[in-house]
Amino acid sequence: MQAVEIAVTLLLFCFVCLQFTLLFSILNLPKQTRFFSNDEGLPHISILIAARNEEKNIINCLKSLELLDYPKNKLEILIGNDQSTDRTAELVAEFTQNKYYFKIIEITENIGNAKAKANVLTHLFNQSTGQIIFVTDADIQVKSSWVKSILPYFKNPEVGIVSGTTVVNGTTLFGKLQSIDWLYFSGLLTAFDNLGLKSTAVGNNMALTKIAYEATGGYSSLNFSVTEDLALFTAVTQKGFKAINLLETNNLNFSKQQDSFQNFLHQRKRWLIGAQDLNLKWKMLFALMGLFYPCLLVLLFFSYKNAVALLICKFLIQTGISILVSKRLQIKTNIFHLILFEIYSIISTFAITIFYVLPIKMNWKERNY
Repeated sequence: MQAVEIAVTLLLFCFVCLQFTLLFSILNLPKQTRFFSNDEGLPHISILIAARNEEKNIINCLKSLELLDYPKNKLEILIGNDQSTDRTAELVAEFTQNKYYFKIIEITENIGNAKAKANVLTHLFNQSTGQIIFVTDADIQVKSSWVKSILPYFKNPEVGIVSGTTVVNGTTLFGKLQSIDWLYFSGLLTAFDNLGLKSTAVGNNMALTKIAYEATGGYSSLNFSVTEDLALFTAVTQKGFKAINLLETNNLNFSKQQDSFQNFLHQRKRWLIGAQDLNLKWKMLFALMGLFYPCLLVLLFFSYKNAVALLICKFLIQTGISILVSKRLQIKTNIFHLILFEIYSIISTFAITIFYVLPIKMNWKERNY
């Protein structure tokens, strides 16, 4: 039994050390970039949006895109209607009427290996004319500075893909805890990136060169994945292009919260299914992070003092990371919510683990996988 205690204590200690490393990595992030201050020399860009049954969200998304600080004669916004059964297509058609840089495209067939959202994006990529392609989701609201703050990174011709940060715009207590969750995750993603450990792109806040996309053969040539952003990121980097993950307020986008715990579980199951495509190094890192609470529970039977001490260390570092990220992104955080986030993390970790292993198909956008 002593061997078990030593093993779980060692794993927990490794997790805390990893957190410390990521905290210092965030502290050492470079300053935020300047964005283009004038319209001269700006490239022609395309913005792609896959939409399926998004009548509650799509107009807010399009309104935010309409306010982009970017010359309209160098911009096209393509919306792919993925066989919606609600008023999505009708609302988009009404909103985009007489706005020449908006275009709605009906998606009725699959191309190659592409399915679902990846198939929609395949159609949109094929019809896009921009040198740089931006991708976001129908439930996202972008900042007016989104495009101009990401474009400077493509001055380096070796850069193929750049991701901004997205956080949940929480309106309820559950939503505000999701917001901290996304803040914390964004901090970890960028911290790993700053350490040279590239993992994925952020599919609802992503830009890539047309050259990089075409070099991969596109979604129609890639193996299907429910996390299409990870699949594309992997393909782009395997072709030798550099990837950058940003933590900047100028390209911060806001996502709608998951209103129900059931939808929340399906979202996280989707992410875990997609994570199966990560390499062994990342699987080991995610396993270390995911095993924290189970190991802590085991340690409680041997030494509750050590368990409590490690939990406090984890909470303090986690809170420090969340505060650093929120300050960098200029987002206000509530200390009460940061405390509740620990409880949220415990509940969600065990709930997501159980839901993941149960033989329940993941439902996303009214499709089962």
